[in-house]
Amino acid sequence: MVDVTKAAQLKHAKRQALAWLIGAAIVFVGLTVLQTIAPDNAALWWVQLVKMTSEAALVGGLADWFAVSALFRPIPASHPIPHTNIVANNQSVIAQNLAVFVKDKFFHNDAIETLVSGSHPARAMGEWLQQPSNAARLAKYITDSLAGLLHVIDDAPVREALHKGVHKALGHIELGAIVAGGGKVMTRDGRHQRLLNKLLDKLSESLQQETTQQFIAEKLTEWLKTEHRRLEKILPSSWLSEQGAGIAVSALAHVLADVNQDPQHPIRVELNTQLTRFIDDLEHNADAQQKLNEFRDRLLNSETVGQYLNSIFAEMRQWLDSDIAAENGQIRTRLTKWLQASGTKLAQDKALQEAVDHHIGEAARYAAPEMADFLAGHIRKTIESWDAAQLSQQIELNIGKDLQKVRINGTLVGGLIGGLLFGIEQLIFAFA
Repeated sequence: MVDVTKAAQLKHAKRQALAWLIGAAIVFVGLTVLQTIAPDNAALWWVQLVKMTSEAALVGGLADWFAVSALFRPIPASHPIPHTNIVANNQSVIAQNLAVFVKDKFFHNDAIETLVSGSHPARAMGEWLQQPSNAARLAKYITDSLAGLLHVIDDAPVREALHKGVHKALGHIELGAIVAGGGKVMTRDGRHQRLLNKLLDKLSESLQQETTQQFIAEKLTEWLKTEHRRLEKILPSSWLSEQGAGIAVSALAHVLADVNQDPQHPIRVELNTQLTRFIDDLEHNADAQQKLNEFRDRLLNSETVGQYLNSIFAEMRQWLDSDIAAENGQIRTRLTKWLQASGTKLAQDKALQEAVDHHIGEAARYAAPEMADFLAGHIRKTIESWDAAQLSQQIELNIGKDLQKVRINGTLVGGLIGGLLFGIEQLIFAFA
């Protein structure tokens, strides 16, 4: 599509250049005719000066007209002489050179890093995000994108592909190495012992509660009624259950206290032994690894597990859909508040700004080569795909106006040089 304004400016510039050229031609032709019909005036110095000046101006203007026109069109159109229509004939070279220029001068690593460090993106991001309207707008964009992703995942072929992909990926995971690694992390520096201490404390507190003792007593009563029906009718079962519950709670509390206070308690030692043996089996025992992988495969291939997971996903998706669609949904509301708070923090914390700027700069520097290659390739392919005439037209529209000034300058400079040469000629004649 042609830019009407640029086309009008180019046309006006061409008219100006042509007017100077026609003016020089009129002066030259007029003086030549004058010398023919009035030979006495031909010897006048000023006539010779003006004629030579106009002649040189005409030559300079025509030469520059040819040079400028040869860039954009063949001259003549039917049987062009060599080295005309330069832009169209060198389309691939122009595309390649422009792509390399943009890549080397605008998208090299140092230029990108300088751009990032000078623009302070973290501060600008923080100032933008701390505005409630901006935070709400970004939150809406994120939730809308999430809704779109949910609809894509809900598509039957996509859902089937994801299901197969997850099933295949999980099917190749060696659970033995993962569980063994997790066990080592859990038992490192006695972490599992600290976890056991907390568990024992919670269990002891639970046993001391009246509701727990009442629950144990009720279970004992049920046991007596079920297993010893005749004896239960004779004995005071409620009293026995209450006493039994108290004795059981007291015994368990003492055992838990002993385990909790004694680092070398047999239960602790046995726990360490069993955990160590379990981790070792998972690392080195092929049978244990095989059993764990078989358990994994049974879970993956279980129809019941699959239906259960599908139902959970369906319920989660339904909730997400309804929440995202709501104007004041929980996700959008909380995301808006979090974005606004993050923006305020980022706008006020100089150290955080410097850290974020540093990481953005590193990311940009890392991505710069691939981005430069992509953009350079895009520029080259785009220019090469243009029609040659369209390429010439676009370049002429953008720089042709200034090139017409070259034609005017050529006419003026040519005339000045002609006048200067006439002066030199006259000096030579005067001293000869």
